[in-house]
Amino acid sequence: MNSAFTKVSNLKVNRASKIAITLASSSFFLYVLGQAPIIKNIFAGAFSCSG
Repeated sequence: MNSAFTKVSNLKVNRASKIAITLASSSFFLYVLGQAPIIKNIFAGAFSCSG
């Protein structure tokens, strides 16, 4: 009974840590993309041409 409970709690922790790692890596990736001047120029050109 105790081992089953620890297994369930470990699964919950693993799922939460996976979500946290995914969020952190995706936000870091978006931050790096935002820092790239080439990406900024592409976005600036796309928005300026559209309007």
